[in-house]
Amino acid sequence: MSASLPVRRAYADVAGIQVHYRSAGERTRPALLLLHQSPSSSAMYLPLMAQLADRYFLVAPDTPGFGGSDPLPGSGVDGADSVDIAAYARLIHEFVTVLDIAPCGVFGHHTGAAIAVQLEHDFPGTASAMALSGPTLLDEAQQRSLPQLATPFELAESGEHLLAMWRRLREKDPAAPLALTQRELLSAFACGDAYQASYAAVARQDFATQLGAITCPVLVYAGDRDPLHGSVAPTLARLQRGSTVALPGGERTYVCERQAELIGTVLGEFFESNSSSSKQRSN
Repeated sequence: MSASLPVRRAYADVAGIQVHYRSAGERTRPALLLLHQSPSSSAMYLPLMAQLADRYFLVAPDTPGFGGSDPLPGSGVDGADSVDIAAYARLIHEFVTVLDIAPCGVFGHHTGAAIAVQLEHDFPGTASAMALSGPTLLDEAQQRSLPQLATPFELAESGEHLLAMWRRLREKDPAAPLALTQRELLSAFACGDAYQASYAAVARQDFATQLGAITCPVLVYAGDRDPLHGSVAPTLARLQRGSTVALPGGERTYVCERQAELIGTVLGEFFESNSSSSKQRSN
């Protein structure tokens, strides 16, 4: 990214909470909303933003309860079942309304993909086009097991909970840079109960039904080692205007960081070819 296009950080007051977000690129360019996975934050998109900031106005919010964003009101009161994807989507819709960037391109990775689909289902026309990396079309076994993958570790005087979380996150991609795993470790502990709550919300979402109502163009893909790779084909089958792209072999959950140049090219070409209804803004 050139020195003239730095990543900016700011807060937006949305529905009584503060949403932290990163942005990059000129505001006069077509907007592209980036929705992150759990337990990460908008920090996961820094490498990708460097690839796309010369073509788009990029906006990457921290999901409520993650990164620097306040949690949703009432979340955490009833444990992992206290929030749903619809609540996240409502908040994100109000966020894009406050920033006045809709209709815009929408990109979601894993949990972000779940929110992206709910957003366009509940608020049609928000997305001019959509890309889903690791679509969350879960089978029954995945729906049952997903929340357990984020079960909190009991604090231990020995610090064993730190090592247990480290092992959990390393299993996502043993070849990931250690600094990336450490970033995710810090995010996982910082978000607390929001980690498991977001996974439980994904498991309860009626993703399959919502896909059929999406009318904008949708690009769907996942690395062949991504646990959601098996969801790509059935997701495409349910979409009205779906397409896909093949990625290099061996990619897992951190493809946005590890293949930022490639993903930047894929997304840039897709959203450029489907940008006719994106909102053009003045300074």
